[in-house]
Amino acid sequence: MLLGLTGIARADIYNPTWLVTAWTTTNGKIGGTNFIGAASQPVPPAADALASFTYSGQLNFDNTNKQGQSNTYGDFFTNTGNISNFSSLSNQTESAFLKTTMSAPGSSNYSYLEFSLQGPATNIAAGTYITITHDDGASSYANGKSVTLSPGETQAVSDTGTLPVGSMTSFAVDYVEANGAPAVLKVDVPEPGSVLLLGTGLLVLGLVVRRRQKAL
Repeated sequence: MLLGLTGIARADIYNPTWLVTAWTTTNGKIGGTNFIGAASQPVPPAADALASFTYSGQLNFDNTNKQGQSNTYGDFFTNTGNISNFSSLSNQTESAFLKTTMSAPGSSNYSYLEFSLQGPATNIAAGTYITITHDDGASSYANGKSVTLSPGETQAVSDTGTLPVGSMTSFAVDYVEANGAPAVLKVDVPEPGSVLLLGTGLLVLGLVVRRRQKAL
């Protein structure tokens, strides 16, 4: 089974390891359904997936091919050293997969990807937010509930949502790449130290402003 990879290390939202499942179609449908404007759950059937693999690191993909050009998985996953445990139902090699066209102009050739966080993300503080910048649709889910929802085709936009406090037993990002280049998917979660530093800076700034107001 593609989704039954073993030996995946525990990770968290700040230093993540993802199980990536990729579906690609050239006839507009995956498993008989058109997912081109549906970057949301439920995902396509696992049996129809092109490949599955582990990806280590933050999701930060920006294929800079010109508008209207087709793009491959290799154009998208430029940090190929972060890929491991590659598996394909069609016995395709990783090299062949990276040469596969991810999307091309039009509505027939497109790809659906799910990035599923491996290992629980713990100790999430109240108010911790996530920002997902994407084109062509992306949604995210924590503990089975929607955090950001933007499933349809679009130009590059940024969506922000708040993560659940304490622990995420599951977290997934679903992304559709369609209609050729460019292809953008960036997931940003401020680390606790960064949030604390920002909060301290705002507090100090507030105190300075208050003292100046009193002096007047």
